[in-house]
Amino acid sequence: MQDETDHTVMMRPEVTVSLINGSGVIMQTFSFSHAFTAGRAPDNDIVIADKLVSRHHLEIKYQSKWIVYDLNSANGVYIKNQRIKEKVPLNLPAVVALSKSGPYLEITPQGQCNQPCLHESLENEQSNSNSNSNGLSSTPSSRTSSVQKNYSKAELRARLLSKSDGEDFGHYTRMVRKIIHEDRADQKKSYKKLIWSLSTVFLMLCVLIAYQQISLSNARNLAIDMFYDIKTLEVSLSQSEIRLNESGEILELTIKAILDKKLAVDQQKIVAEQQKIEAERKLVAKKRQKLNEMKARYQNYVNEAKAFSFSFSNKSQYENDLILKVARGFGESELELPDGFIAEVKRYIDFWKRSERLYRAMAHLETLGYSPLIINALSREGLPLYFAYLPLQESNYDTNAIGPETRFGIAKGAWQFLPNTGREFGLRPGPLAHKPKFDEHDDRFNFEQATHAGAKYLKYLYSTEAQASGLLVLASYNYGQTRIRQALNQMPDNPRDRNFWKFIQQFELPKETYDYVLLIFSAAVIGEDPLHFGFGFKPLLN
Repeated sequence: MQDETDHTVMMRPEVTVSLINGSGVIMQTFSFSHAFTAGRAPDNDIVIADKLVSRHHLEIKYQSKWIVYDLNSANGVYIKNQRIKEKVPLNLPAVVALSKSGPYLEITPQGQCNQPCLHESLENEQSNSNSNSNGLSSTPSSRTSSVQKNYSKAELRARLLSKSDGEDFGHYTRMVRKIIHEDRADQKKSYKKLIWSLSTVFLMLCVLIAYQQISLSNARNLAIDMFYDIKTLEVSLSQSEIRLNESGEILELTIKAILDKKLAVDQQKIVAEQQKIEAERKLVAKKRQKLNEMKARYQNYVNEAKAFSFSFSNKSQYENDLILKVARGFGESELELPDGFIAEVKRYIDFWKRSERLYRAMAHLETLGYSPLIINALSREGLPLYFAYLPLQESNYDTNAIGPETRFGIAKGAWQFLPNTGREFGLRPGPLAHKPKFDEHDDRFNFEQATHAGAKYLKYLYSTEAQASGLLVLASYNYGQTRIRQALNQMPDNPRDRNFWKFIQQFELPKETYDYVLLIFSAAVIGEDPLHFGFGFKPLLN
């Protein structure tokens, strides 16, 4: 007998027991191969803190098969919605209810994954309970089949996500479906809130971009209008200064002639003329100060226009900013640069990088010590200081430079004046002017005199045909005043409509002149920060 008992114990199968609350949620899972009890008291194998459960509610033992015992519980033990009297053998898998409405114990043979089946069994028990309460009942065969039925993943998904409940849906399925649909509803609300938030942000961004574009356009238009107001005033002021200087020179020559010939003249008239010229000089000085103030305000407008545009600081952007600065310094509207101009300037910068000419010319200028002389001459005439790079292209700052013979004569000196043009601006050609030779008696070889004459010539071009467009001045200096004048006279006589940007859109410059302008311009850009571009010379204007 003892052997039989031991054999029975050895053959006893292990079961998995899941504790499920009245809402159908699995609370705990246990494994047993021996008898176990369930109840509210802490000495039970399965302790259930539920007021419907007795202190010692039930016991399940293995005696050839698993049997459930009701330990005189107050609310009873139910299997398939039927209350047992004392004990009932279990057909596993099985669901045991501790009271009519739970909690429940799902009992499954160890290793058998039959969770959906047991939940459907639970649903059908609760459904049967509802049916019995209405006077209806289910046959044992139908309940048994519900316990044994398994659903594929696709079938289970279809049941849980269907739009409406099916007639065979039990409590657990309905509850899970409700949770899923509520969760989806919450998600939809969350998505709607997110979409509304994103839409609001997007709308605000669109408004911001529109405002930015309008502000940028307004600031840009204001800056351009102010720029050409400055150019108009600058042209008028330069013309006044030229006339004033001419009057002063005439007066000085007159006084000199009077003194030389000891002529009797009315001294009061001479004094009055001197006072008149001095008064005009003071008036011009005030206008020049006003012009400088307008330029400062213009720069503020330009900065405001730039503030509305977004850009990242990098090497390329830094070079772009230098190009814009030089364009403005030459008297060109940086807000109206033609498409491709920046890229074109960078191409000429690369040319300088591949040549030693720029470095040698700047080193030669530094050796001569002529930089201050050039800067002072240009400043005195109120001209863009970037014109200091013009003799670089003309002669590499070589005071003894001699150009080729032309039908207009031979250009000589660092500024490469032709004989007639030099004479017009106070440079006397020497006796060897018609020969390609150095002549110490030719003023064009005197760097200081030639620089003053060059500054005056540039100012004349700047204030007349070029209409304060520095790059048009360069083109005129190279191409010849009379030849380019024909094209300029076809353009309106005002800075807004007559400038280098408009000129290259309407006329085609000879390649030599185009290269001339761009090489000077790109050299000026390099001169802003030589080390950045790989050159070792000192900045000319700093």
